[in-house]
Amino acid sequence: MSVTENGSYRTPSAPKHRQMLALFLMSANRVVSMGQFVEELWEYSPPPRAVAAVHTYVMQLRRLLKESEASPASRGSGRIVTRDQGYLLRVRDGELDLNAYEHRIRAGRAALEAGKLDEGARQLRAAHAMWSGPGFIDAPTGPLLRAALAAIGQAHTESVVQRMDAELRLGRHHQLLAELHALVHRDPTNEELTGQLMLALYRSGRQADALAVFHHLREVLRTELGTSPHRRIHHLITDILSGHPRLEPPSAGEFRPSLDAGIRTPSTPRPGPTPTTWSCARPILLGA
Repeated sequence: MSVTENGSYRTPSAPKHRQMLALFLMSANRVVSMGQFVEELWEYSPPPRAVAAVHTYVMQLRRLLKESEASPASRGSGRIVTRDQGYLLRVRDGELDLNAYEHRIRAGRAALEAGKLDEGARQLRAAHAMWSGPGFIDAPTGPLLRAALAAIGQAHTESVVQRMDAELRLGRHHQLLAELHALVHRDPTNEELTGQLMLALYRSGRQADALAVFHHLREVLRTELGTSPHRRIHHLITDILSGHPRLEPPSAGEFRPSLDAGIRTPSTPRPGPTPTTWSCARPILLGA
């Protein structure tokens, strides 16, 4: 997490200040209530003067951002604005790297919904290149930040699955093998990514490896979650064993559903820099 303004580093070093700034950034342009600050910073054990401490931290953040607590700017038009029972951090368009990431995700999904597979995959790949993992805020996290990061991480995984599906439809199974192997290694219980790896392996002439991936998934689900693969994965492995034509890669100019064809379920994809840079994530930087 970093904040720069006109080339000057403005990121706080104290853990509580970094945590508060992270919550501000994750709630950019929305009011964070006093109760939310107290819950995030101290969870279930707030000190007797927790509210006073929050006011002090805000004052110190304002000083770091070159704002005065008593100035008219800080009360109505500065970065940190006082609101009833809380505060709001103002961030302009293009300043927050997380917003840039989410904008590319939306653009990619919109392209996929319009049937523009290559454009959608390109936008999603550019967004994913800005990502470094679910714990990308280098600050302490309380319950509110943990919940926000979990939601962002889940949405990221869903968009990766969508991109892989689009690229499989474009016949790029060879190019995806290494990335899919890495993704499944990091998330071995994810059946969608595992199914996509199985399909990519099969299309690359590696039927035995696809079967080995299936058996590993089945074992991991049994030992870690006490479950078994979804029936869609069983449909896919049956088609792999029989060499069903529906699993073949698309011919030139022809796009057919990739993994979803194999599992017999139609797929519908889900729907100039400013002087200041606000970064929640170390690898998602816009000029920081």
